[in-house]
Amino acid sequence: MSSSSMAVSRMDTSSSGNVRRTETGFRVYSERPLSFLELWRPPGWTIKVYGLSAIGSAPRQELIDRAKRVAARRLAAGPRGHGVGWLLIHEGEDGDYVLIDWWVGQDMIQHHLYGAPRGKNRLRYRWPDGDAFCVWELPVCWFEREAWVRHVLSRGPGADMDAYLEERLEGWV
Repeated sequence: MSSSSMAVSRMDTSSSGNVRRTETGFRVYSERPLSFLELWRPPGWTIKVYGLSAIGSAPRQELIDRAKRVAARRLAAGPRGHGVGWLLIHEGEDGDYVLIDWWVGQDMIQHHLYGAPRGKNRLRYRWPDGDAFCVWELPVCWFEREAWVRHVLSRGPGADMDAYLEERLEGWV
């Protein structure tokens, strides 16, 4: 599929203003911009790279570069599966988060989280504690699940990995 005909889904919403807090202390939800950054091809892999930011329109380039270095090491060490997945780089309010996910078997995802508190450069595995994702990251995970079902699982022997890789998500989440 050519880049001019690739499928890109867009969330049909708009951004909202400043951070506000509820009586319970929770921040009032404010959408964040999500961008498809590239189709990255480290050795043996094809990875969709997404950027999400609470600070600007996209994560800073230095974070993207660090995330790709960490992801390349993790991908080289993990079970390869189908050799396809996604990398979500999230420049959050209180820290930086890198989610590395790829498909193994028919319907399982290898999920790995790295992060660092704001102002720290070293991305640590499972920081904060555990493998998790937040409300802004969840739409990407769900979108990738839907694309996998649509282009791979629902097609039996006619699975279309190229169509899966061409389907991308962008917009406000």
